[in-house]
Amino acid sequence: MARKPKSEELLTLSEAAGCFGYSSDYFRRLAEKGRLDARKIGRQWLTTSGAVETFLESREQRGVYKKRIKRSSLKRK
Repeated sequence: MARKPKSEELLTLSEAAGCFGYSSDYFRRLAEKGRLDARKIGRQWLTTSGAVETFLESREQRGVYKKRIKRSSLKRK
């Protein structure tokens, strides 16, 4: 959050998780690691939808989305 966002633009991580289809715990871990631009105010983490979109775009650019491996093909012998 380079510029100071208006209070109307701020989302809790729970609200952001609901909007983008991820868990709030996942967003919290990203915020703690500094991967998601968010600020902790008291006990509440706050971010913006723009910050979440920026993070998701960076994931796509880094090729994080990989084909899922079927668990049945990973049977132990």
